[in-house]
Amino acid sequence: MADYAFNLSLSRTLSAHEYGDYKVAYAYATICGVLALLGGDRVAPKFLAKPLANKATSEVGGFVIFFCKISAGISLLLFSLAYLSGYLHLGSWSPDEHHALLWISAAIPLIAVGAILSRVLQSAKLLVYANLPWRIVLPAGKTLAVIVLASLLNQVYLWQVIIAGIVILALITTWQLFILYRKSLLTLSPAIPVRNQSQLLATSIPMMLAMLVTVAISQLDLYMLELLALEHEVGHYAGAVTTSHMIPVAKVSVIALVVPLLGQALEKGEEYAERVLWQGQKVMLIIILTLTVGLLFSGAHLLQLFGKDFFSAHDALKYLILGSCFWAVTAFVSTWLQYTGRGKYVVIIGLLTLVTDAVLNWLLIPIHGITGAAIATCTALSVASLLTWSTFILCRKRSYSSATVQSTQSGHR
Repeated sequence: MADYAFNLSLSRTLSAHEYGDYKVAYAYATICGVLALLGGDRVAPKFLAKPLANKATSEVGGFVIFFCKISAGISLLLFSLAYLSGYLHLGSWSPDEHHALLWISAAIPLIAVGAILSRVLQSAKLLVYANLPWRIVLPAGKTLAVIVLASLLNQVYLWQVIIAGIVILALITTWQLFILYRKSLLTLSPAIPVRNQSQLLATSIPMMLAMLVTVAISQLDLYMLELLALEHEVGHYAGAVTTSHMIPVAKVSVIALVVPLLGQALEKGEEYAERVLWQGQKVMLIIILTLTVGLLFSGAHLLQLFGKDFFSAHDALKYLILGSCFWAVTAFVSTWLQYTGRGKYVVIIGLLTLVTDAVLNWLLIPIHGITGAAIATCTALSVASLLTWSTFILCRKRSYSSATVQSTQSGHR
């Protein structure tokens, strides 16, 4: 709700075109934030379960430093490329002339560091400290910043909103680092370097690719609309995306509760971990289906809160809600495949889905506009969900067949 309130305040402060630019820039920063960590945040619950249980704070510190160095290097490269391309395109460094994504590039390293620190807190089962700052404090702080800027200035520019967001990001990241020290969960000096770095990256990078593809699928339609649709339509579609995003937020919240338990359960064996998986899946189904029905009934009213002209995205919203629902109920299955060494299947499914989404967007947007983009996304996510569940079922059958063969062989000895 805090994120929804921020988007409402921003859409009412900016024009539909400028709001669309912000959402495109935010999508870019989200994708780059995932890329910069190379999956360090994804693999953290699995890798840190034992060090945190043994209170090996130097090992935790080594893990954090290892991925922070990686994220710093990749963030610097992305930042340089973004601003160089902007300068070559515009021939100017004036902040008012640059697209919002060029300014939001400065937030990428903070997003990456915040993600890794949050995962450490999540792995230590300090869920309030891990999730509350990003789910409530960040959007509430940005909402307050927009209100203050609007009251003080005759015109609010996007780069001013982004700079305010970066300041809030820095404060939250610093606070989480302080909490980790205060709870004696992290020691940066001295820190024990990560052993088998190549093996760790071999596990984390496929998880990063799977997450990157998932994020790209959710944001691709905005980029395609930027290329193929009218400028104001991007803003209207962004309102529908923000409304349907309540489902992914609920999904992430449930996963945050269960993933630390899943990482610990896997150390006891896949059969034990499956119990945790299905318990989490039941909770996910109840929450996601309830939220989906509620949004389908109230979506029109929620869209009009952004402005009367946003109602044009109502049909698109319906398809986005359904697509988000189909993908959300697949989240635990996808996580299971990644944690059990089958992440390559998730990456392949994701790439197929991304291509499907891009092709459908290219075909449908010129004909149906923002509704076409939503149909493309809904279709792609539904296909992804079907393929992921099919892969999970096939992998389980193979595992049970192998276990049966081994037990039969043991019985004949």
